[in-house]
Amino acid sequence: MKVLYIAHYREFGGWSQAAVDQMLALDSVGVDVVCRNITLTSDKEKIHPKIKEFEAKDSSGCDVCIQHVLPHHLVGTDQFKKNIAFLEAESFSIKSLPWFSHLQMMDQVWVANQDLKDSLDRDQLGIPVKVVHHATDIKKYKKSYRQINVADIQNTFKFYYAGDLNDRKNIECISTCFHSEFDKSEDVSLLLKVNKFGMDPQSLHQILDNLLRETKTKLRVDNPDNYKKEAVITVQISDEEMYSLHKLCDCFLLPSHGEAWSIPSLDAMGFGNTPVCSNFGGPKEFIDKDNKNTGTLIDGVFSCCKCSDSAFPDMFTGREYWFQPCEKQMRETMRYYYESYKKDPVAHKKNSLEAGLAMVEKFSYKNIGEGMLEVLNES
Repeated sequence: MKVLYIAHYREFGGWSQAAVDQMLALDSVGVDVVCRNITLTSDKEKIHPKIKEFEAKDSSGCDVCIQHVLPHHLVGTDQFKKNIAFLEAESFSIKSLPWFSHLQMMDQVWVANQDLKDSLDRDQLGIPVKVVHHATDIKKYKKSYRQINVADIQNTFKFYYAGDLNDRKNIECISTCFHSEFDKSEDVSLLLKVNKFGMDPQSLHQILDNLLRETKTKLRVDNPDNYKKEAVITVQISDEEMYSLHKLCDCFLLPSHGEAWSIPSLDAMGFGNTPVCSNFGGPKEFIDKDNKNTGTLIDGVFSCCKCSDSAFPDMFTGREYWFQPCEKQMRETMRYYYESYKKDPVAHKKNSLEAGLAMVEKFSYKNIGEGMLEVLNES
């Protein structure tokens, strides 16, 4: 089988990595992959050597076209046996968005989690929707990396977040729960690795500092200057440095309003850290609610979207709902992992690493590739 894979795979960020991993998964099970990039902002020069090979191939004779792009870039065509859209979306329903009608030009839609499939089916998209999980390179979890040093958090239990600074990620909840739950005398720390496209590290650091200070002021537990100080990283770091950061820390926090998948949460699990995520979307596919060693899903409710920084003007408006995690449960879960670690650090890390590695194995290139091939071969 020959597949043309169109994606934003030269971009920076998670959706680029997701597309790369899906192509490598297809290649791992013998699919002949051809790829073409669509530039959105700027292209990174460094790319996986296999992807360069896929780019150099002739696209003639492809049986299937997978368009892993923003839906307004989708193109309807009958030149292939199947024309598939790979959709990443994070709200309860996208029926109010123009994206919904763009998807209807396709023969099939792939999504990474069951909640999104349920949403599209409930809204009567009218074409088949398949759950196709994201793949990951499981070899990275077993490699050694040069240790990254972060001041003032050594010899503490380290909660951390890594990702964009935007309203959907709900970093305010992380700060709120951390500073409400833990006294400044406890041997616990919070590390925030944030990025925002087009913003320099100094400006980003200032915006985050303002957000954190405002949160502490509203909490009124203490004077804002007397709270425990967060460790903040706003400079760009390499993949290897990010993996080293995972190895340094202990418990990943992502109480977001919605995730199509969440590569950082899965990576945290693979490196032996327990992700604490909202019980909606992607994390539900890999956190076992009956095994706290794989992490914890935080329950919540759906609320109207109130977003000041959406990438598109018609997205995340009040016409949509997104997930609102329970901060009481979030605090209790953070306390649980901290106390579990303090009781027996060696056993805590051993159990979470064993459980994490067993879970991420399910999303290896080979396993996900075989799953994609099975869906592609369906009549």
